[in-house]
Amino acid sequence: MQKKTKEKKPKKKKGLLNSNFLVTLLFLITVAVVAINRYDNEHKSKIHVDVDKNLVQETTQEEETQNKISIFVYDPATRTVNEREITVPRQMNLIEGDFINGIIRNSNYITEDMKFRSAYNLRIDNVNTTVVKLNASFANLKKDAELYNGFSQAVTNTILKNFPNIQSVLIQIDGETNTR
Repeated sequence: MQKKTKEKKPKKKKGLLNSNFLVTLLFLITVAVVAINRYDNEHKSKIHVDVDKNLVQETTQEEETQNKISIFVYDPATRTVNEREITVPRQMNLIEGDFINGIIRNSNYITEDMKFRSAYNLRIDNVNTTVVKLNASFANLKKDAELYNGFSQAVTNTILKNFPNIQSVLIQIDGETNTR
């Protein structure tokens, strides 16, 4: 009788190769993370941005820095109040003063010493009213009733057109009031 002899083959350590590979892989990942971290720390004050040219709209410098607004200006030659479009520096909100200063700049009968002081909105007798304050030099303009009335009408028309929630405009010079 022959006995079957089992030959014992030496066992290969399967886990050794796998564990060495896993350790090596983890070591390489750790080295990469440390290298990236050091690179980021050295360059954290620098930001590199690539902009897709197709996404950027080209605008002219004038369009970026100007707003077009509509004002009324009194013309003493024709004795009429005419609407005019002007440009003002671009800003987040246009306020009454931007429009009034536009009227002053575009009125040839206004002298350099005549200045706009302020404008504010009040609710007087349940009416939304804008009060426009002008300096004392406008008292000289008031001496010529035709010019003053034309200027007052231009201010009133401009405010009422550009601020639809306003129903009345008061113009004050040194405490005097004039409703238009």
